[in-house]
Amino acid sequence: LQIATPVENSRLYGRAEQRSRIDEITGLFNRRHFDERLKEELGRHARYDNVFSLLMLDLDSFKAYNDIYGHPSGDRLLNQVGGIIKNYIRSGDQPFRYGGDEFAVILPRTSAEDAYVVAERVRESIAGEMEARQAGITCSIGLASYPSDGLMAAELVDVADTALYYAKNTGCNRTYVSSRILSEPETGIGTDARGRGLSAVYALAAAVDAKDHYTYGHSRRVNTYAVALAEAVGLPSDEVSRISTSALLHDIGKIGIPDRILNKKGKLSAEEWEAIKSHPRLGANIVGNIPDLVPCVGNILCHHERWDGAGYPDGLKGKTIPLGARILGVADAYAAMTSARPYREVICDDNVAGELRQGAGKQFDPELVEIFIGLVEAGLPMQAKLSQSPPGEQADS
Repeated sequence: LQIATPVENSRLYGRAEQRSRIDEITGLFNRRHFDERLKEELGRHARYDNVFSLLMLDLDSFKAYNDIYGHPSGDRLLNQVGGIIKNYIRSGDQPFRYGGDEFAVILPRTSAEDAYVVAERVRESIAGEMEARQAGITCSIGLASYPSDGLMAAELVDVADTALYYAKNTGCNRTYVSSRILSEPETGIGTDARGRGLSAVYALAAAVDAKDHYTYGHSRRVNTYAVALAEAVGLPSDEVSRISTSALLHDIGKIGIPDRILNKKGKLSAEEWEAIKSHPRLGANIVGNIPDLVPCVGNILCHHERWDGAGYPDGLKGKTIPLGARILGVADAYAAMTSARPYREVICDDNVAGELRQGAGKQFDPELVEIFIGLVEAGLPMQAKLSQSPPGEQADS
């Protein structure tokens, strides 16, 4: 009987651990390792104040290829695509198979502009080699960058994935950057429902931005804080994504409120205050007309409800308020407290914890308050103020 030595056991364990990170079909790192590496990259670049970029890549017409030639041929094609990606990215870039026919690439210390060059090289190489093999396959790529497109893993993936689907629904075989989506809100994006819903997010956000240039900056910060809190609570990725979208659009109802009321610096009249209080319901009505965004309606409608039942529009109380809306309430308040306003100075983080705890059990869910204060004390949301805070940001009402 041969007994393995500790050294052999350690070597075997190391090999097994390495295999657990590799996708068997493509030989690239798998989704599990992608999640680990993305969080590591976020931590590293936050510490050293660097940028990095993320590519999300999806094969065009792969389902049809699979249906015609069968899954074994489809697997061989995925392997070939994985090889092309490895050959045409740079030595420090990290490729992954994200799932199905979707791939991801993390590009350390790389701006959006430089990442776009890499993405286009990969896209053109896949198109060229697949054409030479008469496979009829191209790819679409979405690009997001840290910190401009998000400070959390879920944010960056969501932005890159949105850009990816925008690329697919504007003709395929192209690369889209998140900033290009914001600057080119187009109609006639295609027939895919998901594409219509995702592009609508940016169209609506752009509409609010056009009405009041402070509001979009505020919503992006609320988005960052809400995603951080949702991840800390341990919500699944689809719910975190839903809360992220809800945060971006939580003030969308303000497009129906006159500018003279929104921008008034003095005390609001009773009539003006009622107009302000109408924005959650108006926002919910707007979003409710977009099928892909219907799951966000409750969060947007209830983000001004209070734990003690004294909020609006419906006076909901405690856990009858949707969890996503309770998360938005804490994130929204923190963004307001830490923003310069015409009638008071910014509240520093040393005092924010006291302000939040004072509202716990009254305005806010007390459990969420304590979790969020832990995040603040860990310094996580502070990054948003360094990278996203516009001068003179207007707080939510």
